[in-house]
Amino acid sequence: MTKESGREGGRSLKTRVKTARKRSLSSTLWLERQLNDPYVARAKREGYRSRAAYKLIEMDDRYHLFKPGGRIVDLGAAPGGWSQVAAAHVKAKEGKGKVVAVDLLDMEPVDGVEFAVKDFNDPDAPEFIKSMLGGAADGVMSDMAANATGHRATDHLRIVAL
Repeated sequence: MTKESGREGGRSLKTRVKTARKRSLSSTLWLERQLNDPYVARAKREGYRSRAAYKLIEMDDRYHLFKPGGRIVDLGAAPGGWSQVAAAHVKAKEGKGKVVAVDLLDMEPVDGVEFAVKDFNDPDAPEFIKSMLGGAADGVMSDMAANATGHRATDHLRIVAL
């Protein structure tokens, strides 16, 4: 990888990625987009786990989704960017609200968030989540996407099934 860096206070220049022998062109292009994405850099700077946190912040600014003291469920929570935002807005760290994050993948702990490795499609999942919340949810959020296969029809069916 090479990086062209700008001066302090100046504009930062684009990071270019050299193609390695074991990296495909699509992987190289994805990595270059990732390295040059201003939201990725901002998320890293501000301590969010993903750039998706800014999507949720923007939605909350517009629609006022969260209230202090609210109970929120985050389905498909890993890596936890949305859980971080929800916990801050419902004041979960202060003990006012509650956020329960559920995912098939394990996730590093998030302050103010209870996490469970579980399939939300399991028959016992609704009661399990309700017991973790201590009551009914005020909101359920999800930024899930099915794993892509590259086959349009299959990918469409997987997304719809979620």
